Amino acid sequence: MIITDKSDEGFWLRGNLHSHTTNSDGKFSLEELCRRYEEKGYDFLVVTDHDKVTSLCSVSGSLILISGCEVSAGGGHIVAIGIEQPVEPHRDRQKVIDRVNGEGGVCVLAHPNWSTQFCHWHQEELERLQGYAGIEVFNGNILRDSGSPLASDRWDRLLSQGRKVFAYGTDDTHNELDVANGWTMVWVRERSREAILKSLASGHCYASSGVFFDDIRLIDRTVVVVTKNADRIAFVGRHGRWLYWVNDSKARYSLQGNEGYVRVEAYGPHGSCAWSQPLWLDEPANR
Repeated sequence: MIITDKSDEGFWLRGNLHSHTTNSDGKFSLEELCRRYEEKGYDFLVVTDHDKVTSLCSVSGSLILISGCEVSAGGGHIVAIGIEQPVEPHRDRQKVIDRVNGEGGVCVLAHPNWSTQFCHWHQEELERLQGYAGIEVFNGNILRDSGSPLASDRWDRLLSQGRKVFAYGTDDTHNELDVANGWTMVWVRERSREAILKSLASGHCYASSGVFFDDIRLIDRTVVVVTKNADRIAFVGRHGRWLYWVNDSKARYSLQGNEGYVRVEAYGPHGSCAWSQPLWLDEPANR
C-alpha cells in the first residue's frame, strides 16, 4: 500500500502510462498528444506506440516524457515503460518481460478484460508469468470497445494467491475520446523520469478514474484514508470481499490480521474510482 508521509517532502504527480501517436494507430501526432495532456494539467506522459519506440526528442514543454512501447504482436499486450529500444514480441511473453526488466523498464499487462470474451489475458497466463509489475486495473479505451475497462476481479484473484502485483490506471489513448479517463498518480520526492519509474516499479502509486487520495497511511495497525472527492470508501480483502465501508471522503479501518491483504477503493462523482495498492498482511509470493 502507498503510505505517504508529508514530512518527507514527497508529492503527487499525475500521468498517463499508455498512449499512441500517428506512429502506430493513434489519431494525434506526438506534439498534439502532448499538448492535450498539458492542457489537462498532467505532469508526465508515457508514449507506447505498438511494437516501436517513438522518439521524443522533437517535443518540449512542461510534461515529463517517458519512452516505451506496447508489445502487441504475437500475444497478450504488454505496456513496456521506460525502454529506449523496441522489444521483440516473443510468443513466450515471459521472454518479453525478462527483456524489458533487463533494460530497466517496467512491465504492465494491458486491459485484461478487453474483447467480447472479457479475456484478453487468460487468468492462467497472468498466474504463470513472473516479473511484471502489475496490470491495468482500469483502461479508459475499453469504455468505447468490447469488454470491460475494469480488471479488479483479475487483480484480486492474483492477490489472493499471494502474488505481489500492483494496479495501474491508463487512458490507452488513441483519439480525443480517450484523453483523461484513467491515470496513475505517483508519490515522488523529485520531479524526474527516474523518480517516476522507481515509484511505478515499487508501487508508490495509485490508479484512478476521477478520485484523488490525499493520504493513505498505517497508524498503530489502523489504515487511515483521506481523499479529496470520494463519497464512499471501501476496504477490500482476500477474494475481493468488502471488509468495511463508509459513505464519506475519509475513513479508518483497524486491521484484524486475517485479511490476507487490504486495499482501498474510493468512489466519487459520475462512477469514478481510485484504487490503492495492497497492504499485504501475509508475506507475498515472488512476482
